[in-house]
Amino acid sequence: MFQQLVNSVKDALRRSQGKEALRDLFKTSIADMVLTPTEIQLLRAEVSAHGLTVEDVREVGTSILKDAVSTAKSDGLVTDAELKTIDDIVALTQITSPTVGEILSTLMIQRKMYELSQGIIAPIANIGVQLRAGEVGYWSEPVGLYEEKVIRRDTVGGSRGVSFRIMRGVSYRFGASRGHSVPVTATVEVARGDLVITSERIVFKGDRRTAIIAVDDIIGVDPYTNAITIHAEKLKLPMQFRYINTDAAELVAQIVAYAMR
Repeated sequence: MFQQLVNSVKDALRRSQGKEALRDLFKTSIADMVLTPTEIQLLRAEVSAHGLTVEDVREVGTSILKDAVSTAKSDGLVTDAELKTIDDIVALTQITSPTVGEILSTLMIQRKMYELSQGIIAPIANIGVQLRAGEVGYWSEPVGLYEEKVIRRDTVGGSRGVSFRIMRGVSYRFGASRGHSVPVTATVEVARGDLVITSERIVFKGDRRTAIIAVDDIIGVDPYTNAITIHAEKLKLPMQFRYINTDAAELVAQIVAYAMR
């Protein structure tokens, strides 16, 4: 029993030292945000050298990925070389997709902002909707569709009047009036899904609603820090989409403007 405990402590210490060694090698290798084939080979060998578990390697990889993303964002530019280095880190450490997506989301927003500042935007192939011939996908953003709805009705303007006693057991009421019902409205979420922007359409693909707005029909856009409202010729009322993650608010507004140009 005691020997098992000793072995367990030794194993934990060996893995801890192995993780630190792997982390140090990664930090040195990505200092210039470029991983050469030789560096990739050394890192791959280091991953296998210390008996680390898959979770150990992912833990190190997640930490290194955050450092790499922070470095890539620091100058306001996200180059192709930096993106390749980040892809290499993910491949070497087998970080899971949800973790990668969470860490890279702000980086990809910055990358798109940089592209737009240069007057271009790289197309997205798998954007979540079937593209038409010649149509190009630009961006997809999780949003909620909000509409003004009647949430209840209140009665206003009614009066019970005044009651006077005329004699014992007899009273007279006058001035009574019946109130009238008025609706009370609020802007509420009616569906949740993805706002897909292409070169030709704005598509809302939601859980309870679907809407398609042709870019050529758009007559105005109201951007906010947490939402975007789109006015179009064929819409009876403007459509308001509120972001699940407000980090992309400025980007979405700029991409819509780019599509309308």
